[in-house]
Amino acid sequence: MKKGRTAKILMNYLICFLILGISISCSNSVKKQWENIPIHNIQKNSAITKWLVLGPFPNPEVDEPMPDGSYLYGYYTDFLAQVGGETTTKIPATVNLNYKDKNYNVQNIKPIPVTARKNNIVDLKSLFKGTNYQTAYAYCYIFSNKPQTAYFFLGSDDGVKVWINGKLEHALNVGRAVTPDEDFFKADLQKGLNFVLVKITNYVREWGFIVKVLDEEGYELYREKIREKKALNDFLNTTLVPINADPWNNFFTPGEFPTLDWEDPYLTEKVMGKFSFKVRWFNNRLEEVKKAEKPGRYAFYVEGKTKDGRIIRRAKTMYCMPENWVAWGERLKAKLEFFPVNFIDNNAMMKQKEPIGDSVLRLLQRCLFNQEEGAKLISYLDEIGPNDPLKDFTMNPLIRDEEFHLAIKRKILGIEGKWRPLKLPITRREPAPVLRQGTEEEAGVKKGTRAALIKVCQEWYKESGEPFVILIARKGVIILHEAFGDRPDGPVTLNTASEIASISKLITGVMFAQFVDQGLIDIDDPVGKFLPDFPVKGEKAITLRHCFTHTCGLSGHEEWGGVHNPWLDNVIANQLPVIEVGKRHEYNGMGYDLAGKVMEIVSGKSIFRLLKENFFDPLGLKHTVMEEDLAFSCHTTAKELAIFGQLMLNKGSYGDKQFFSEVTFERLLPKPLNQYYPEIRDISWGIGITEMTQKHPLAGKNGNPEDLTILSKNMFGHGSATSAILRIDPDNGLVISQTRRRGGPYYEKYLEKLLLTLENGLKEIKK
Repeated sequence: MKKGRTAKILMNYLICFLILGISISCSNSVKKQWENIPIHNIQKNSAITKWLVLGPFPNPEVDEPMPDGSYLYGYYTDFLAQVGGETTTKIPATVNLNYKDKNYNVQNIKPIPVTARKNNIVDLKSLFKGTNYQTAYAYCYIFSNKPQTAYFFLGSDDGVKVWINGKLEHALNVGRAVTPDEDFFKADLQKGLNFVLVKITNYVREWGFIVKVLDEEGYELYREKIREKKALNDFLNTTLVPINADPWNNFFTPGEFPTLDWEDPYLTEKVMGKFSFKVRWFNNRLEEVKKAEKPGRYAFYVEGKTKDGRIIRRAKTMYCMPENWVAWGERLKAKLEFFPVNFIDNNAMMKQKEPIGDSVLRLLQRCLFNQEEGAKLISYLDEIGPNDPLKDFTMNPLIRDEEFHLAIKRKILGIEGKWRPLKLPITRREPAPVLRQGTEEEAGVKKGTRAALIKVCQEWYKESGEPFVILIARKGVIILHEAFGDRPDGPVTLNTASEIASISKLITGVMFAQFVDQGLIDIDDPVGKFLPDFPVKGEKAITLRHCFTHTCGLSGHEEWGGVHNPWLDNVIANQLPVIEVGKRHEYNGMGYDLAGKVMEIVSGKSIFRLLKENFFDPLGLKHTVMEEDLAFSCHTTAKELAIFGQLMLNKGSYGDKQFFSEVTFERLLPKPLNQYYPEIRDISWGIGITEMTQKHPLAGKNGNPEDLTILSKNMFGHGSATSAILRIDPDNGLVISQTRRRGGPYYEKYLEKLLLTLENGLKEIKK
């Protein structure tokens, strides 16, 4: 590569790593060049397990978009230019790449033979050091005995590109965990050897891929398995409805209860075979009844047993309406608050509030009368007031309905009074630190640190255009608490609540810690100890640790109705034959929802009620709401998010309240998962808590160690799809929180700059 071209790239992309010179040395023997390249026979109809891997190459985020629109240098850049580029149809097995980084340190890259792990995933993280923001290639041959179409299924962490015989057949720039068969594409193969090149880019932490290739026959067999899996999933999403039901199938009138059948009887029989079921009805006083004597809330509980021994459970709320109620004739009023998103103009929306209100009215009526959510709301409206039959049931209509079903569930399972109640946080004799205003000297930072941090934040908002609120505290003393920027609905303020996405998982983990601390549930207890449809021993025994460390074998978020489904646990249990427990780490939210069902059955309260009563209220939080899902739904402010952080920094206490002991806190922290699950290597995870270290830009340079970090190596917290921040540095006594709706451009650049500015402001820096 010419120096002029190198300088141009450096100028254009402002990256930390740059290829300045590449030399290639190949064997003089042509035969030797190719004979050691792995060959996979398509007739195996399996995952490709043997590869040659080249890497790592740099993949830093850049300030301006690359020509393909991405902000990742490695995803766009062709590092194989000197061997024919990424569209090449061959790379020697003896190739030797030598390149110099911008510090003129020689990096030597040779193909590394790799065999996929037992689950056929190629683990690149275990292959290289310092894998954050890196790129690698893997290549092999596929042998085909004839010209034919091949069918590829793959999963990657993170972005991926695939070339078959030099043609780009698949590309996806994404951040995700490896999920087998997540992507699908077809490609034509020639008779004989076909060159396969896979490029895998990484953001942070885990890094790997899996590729499966099938011929026509294998594809048909596999498609049948996929159809069976989809049919099972479709069945798990079905409930029962009144026979001969109209769109109002969640409503009925007093008298005999409707006769129920499956929404799709054919699907049910196809997936589960023929089986009978029993229907039980309960009124709003939790009494089992045979007839609907008067209008109000009712619920049915259905239980059946298949020929292979699986228990099927379903429950649903229905509303018994007055005989003379002509609901469809009502003319309701509706008003829609402003949507604070970029493409909507607030003033224009207010001018058109009447036609918008008419549309919202139509949506509301369809929801009320065509969906179960409508039956829940009408039931709630029917009950509120002095004649409320369930006066101790609190919260909103959705959570009230959940507590109604939970009470029925505990009654059906015969476990009322089985566990002692979960206690509220205890009062400490000596209060723990709380967030408070103070001076830079009290916080133990250099004079001028706050001004330097404000300057970084101002530049951050000016360049990115993404508003945010930030709080940084040390030893409980607030160094910085400021709002920057405007949203479409006006300037963000210190009290602007924003979604924090997956940081919700940390909050759920801290809620669970109270059960652990009080001896009600242990981290390694099997779910089957509390929920009857799960085994307590064997390879299918899911534990609470599995649920919180993404090793329970589930995937996705809020599937099958999520934690709002009264019998979500039964739905998950019916998947046990097709999931692998403790075999791999797959990031998901369903484990958290399953853990929520355990916490509910033990406490007798909705998990969202527990969060409010045992967590948010004792902390004095006024703006924090979590009512949709345990893995992503929390909305809060930067200060209240920082309060969660200070609670963790204090190892379980905040002010005069102790939520759990320091011993329990230590059990929550990330630990290598291979301590518990030998097949899961090089991954550490805690109970809703992850490692959140930030690599130092001087790592591996000027005599610094390769693992040098900004601030502490022990920093922890959790990431977020909205790029919200919660990081706790126990060594330096720091809590860093930031709420925002999107990361936007320059996010990594300014996050690093912010942390470096904070590090420079500390009087004592511990590594």
